[in-house]
Amino acid sequence: MNERGAAAKLISVLADALAAAMRIAAPVAAPCLRLARLAGLRSRVKGRVPVTTQFDGPVRTGGRISLEMQERCRLGREVYFDTPEHGVIRIGAHTRINQSCVVVSYHEVRIGSDCLIGECVSIRDANHGTVTGEPMRTQAHDGAPIAIGDDVWIARGAVILKGVTIGDGAVVGANSVVTKDVPAMAIVAGAPARLIRMRGAGESREQAMREAAATA
Repeated sequence: MNERGAAAKLISVLADALAAAMRIAAPVAAPCLRLARLAGLRSRVKGRVPVTTQFDGPVRTGGRISLEMQERCRLGREVYFDTPEHGVIRIGAHTRINQSCVVVSYHEVRIGSDCLIGECVSIRDANHGTVTGEPMRTQAHDGAPIAIGDDVWIARGAVILKGVTIGDGAVVGANSVVTKDVPAMAIVAGAPARLIRMRGAGESREQAMREAAATA
């Protein structure tokens, strides 16, 4: 066998060995990575992050935060939490917050159980002050708590502003800007969000979202 053939055979053997090692390590690597992300988030949290929390990727925070999570939530890649001043974020059981969402609380943001929060949703319970005669960037924040009920679906790109309450079973259409309270079981969409209609008995959230998207 010439040198080129020997080198090719060695590369093939090494590739097979690496593939075998990866097959062996894969079942262990995923749980280890999840536990590492759990430990990393817990190290930055004053509150509770259960061991049942699932991670699709890294989660970012604005320093040490106040966060209270219930069991079996799932956090998407690059979700961002921050609780400046005396804010707190509370998240109910079985809620999923998807990739690149931002949740910022100066007062309190409460998200119920069994909620679906789409990608790139912004939930902030405070705004900059806007009085004249002083740069807005130096003014104190003006805020009010946000409350999101159980079984709520907030679609991709929606913005939830300060002081808003969203009732149980509501659906918020993609890219909506929610400035006022949303009744339970309501379908809203638009900027600012407006009532499209109320969900009917037995209607799925998917059906409601299709209609919200069609009328937004």
